[in-house]
Amino acid sequence: MAVTIDDLPAVCTCKSEAWSELTAGLLSALQKRAVPAIGFVNEGKLFRRRGEVAPEKPDAARVELLERWLDAGHELGNHSFSHPDLHTTALAEFQQDVLRGETVTRRLLADREPAANATLRYFRHPYLRTGRTLETKRQFESFLAERGYRVAPVSIDNAEWIYARAFDVALDTDRAQLAREVSTAYLDYMIRQTEYFEGQSRKLLGRELRQVLLLHANRLNAAVLGDLLDRLAERGYRFVPLAEALEDEAYRRLDEYTGSAGISWLQRWAWAEGHRGDWFGGEPEVDGWVRELSGL
Repeated sequence: MAVTIDDLPAVCTCKSEAWSELTAGLLSALQKRAVPAIGFVNEGKLFRRRGEVAPEKPDAARVELLERWLDAGHELGNHSFSHPDLHTTALAEFQQDVLRGETVTRRLLADREPAANATLRYFRHPYLRTGRTLETKRQFESFLAERGYRVAPVSIDNAEWIYARAFDVALDTDRAQLAREVSTAYLDYMIRQTEYFEGQSRKLLGRELRQVLLLHANRLNAAVLGDLLDRLAERGYRFVPLAEALEDEAYRRLDEYTGSAGISWLQRWAWAEGHRGDWFGGEPEVDGWVRELSGL
C-alpha cells in the first residue's frame, strides 16, 4: 500500500501556528513505522493572506514545513496552487494554476538534487475530478506529461475529510472526549472502507491490487495516523512508495471516466467496463452523527 497525503502543508480550522505541531504528528507516525509517503502540496497555502490580498512571497515558516517532509525522506507532489475544480475551471486557467503550484516545490527539490526524493513527478487532481470530457482529460494529461508528471491515482477513496471537520469542530469547542469519539469512529470507518475496496478489487481484477490510500494533512490524522497504519498492518499490508505501488499492471488501465464525481480508480475502471448501479453498492457510509457534527 502507498500512503498519499493531500493538501500540504495543512488543512484544518486551526490557526497556522498549529501547523507545525500537526506536521510533527504526521511525520512522527510515519517515522516510527518506517512508512514512506508522498505529500501533495497546495502552494497557495504557503502564502499568508491579509484580507483579500496575498503577499508576493511565501511565508518562510510554512515553506519550512515542506522541508521537514523532505528531511524525513518523503516525496512531494503537485496538488495545484489554489485547489481548483477541473470540472468548473477552464482548462487553460487550470493549467496555469498547476504551473503556479510547482514554483516553490521545484526550488526546494532543486536544492536537494541528487537526493532520491528530489524529483517532482506526480500530480493529484483536486477533488479527484479529472475532466468532464475525454478531450479535456487527454489534453490535460498531455500537458502533465510534457511537464514530467504522472497522474497520481487513488484506489482507496474515502470521506475522511468529513471526520476531520467533525474532529476540528470538537477541538475548537473544547470537547476533548467528543474528539476522541470522532477519532474512534474514523478508524473504524477507514477499515470498513479498506475492506470495501479490497472487495471491489477482487470483483473487478480477480485479485487485490497494490492499494493507494488517500489521506489529508489534517489534525485528525496528526492524532491517529499511527493507529490507522497499525490497523492496516494488522490486515497484512506493507507500505511502499507510490512508484512501487504503481508498478502494478492494473494502473496501466485507461481512465476514461467523465462523470461528475471524484471517485476511486477501481470504480473508474469498472465504469469503463460498463458496470453500473448495484455493482458499486455497499460502500460504507459516514456515521450520521459525525456528518451532523461536521456541518457538511
